[in-house]
Amino acid sequence: MAQRDRRGRFVKGESGNPGGRPKVPDEVKTILKGATVQAAQLLVETITSEEASYSMRLDAAKEVLNRVYGKSPQPIDGELDAVVQFVLGAEARELAE
Repeated sequence: MAQRDRRGRFVKGESGNPGGRPKVPDEVKTILKGATVQAAQLLVETITSEEASYSMRLDAAKEVLNRVYGKSPQPIDGELDAVVQFVLGAEARELAE
């Protein structure tokens, strides 16, 4: 169990997930890779289906575009209503002096 301080935060050097994310077994990857053609066909069928709802067709189209061309950059608003403070470690303070 990871150690925590009195405020419930992890103490320095501790991780909430020391083993990291579990690996996906190779057999599972092989099975999923084998289904990629069918998944792509399903997306195309959904996009062109008149029986699918508009939102389903739109979601399928977005998925195809994101996979083929990459997700478009998301703008970040640089305006903040709060004060941002930077806390420098001892080494950084020494370098700054």
